[in-house]
Amino acid sequence: MLFIKAAKVIALSLVFMPLTGCAIATGLIFAALLKSMAYAPDYEESLFNYAALGFAFVESFSFLLFFVAGFIYIG
Repeated sequence: MLFIKAAKVIALSLVFMPLTGCAIATGLIFAALLKSMAYAPDYEESLFNYAALGFAFVESFSFLLFFVAGFIYIG
């Protein structure tokens, strides 16, 4: 029983490692948004829409990771 619990802890730690990638990607998206707004302030609305779409994609990946972690913990 202890071996199964240890395997779950290791699996959960491996599942949560890509969350750092999600945090880095979110920072890169909004850094690129600020940089592009500085270059072309006329396109602010369309640039923000593209940044929001990229942020939603990255966050959907992180929510998927949480669901996988939940299945590992329950199973």
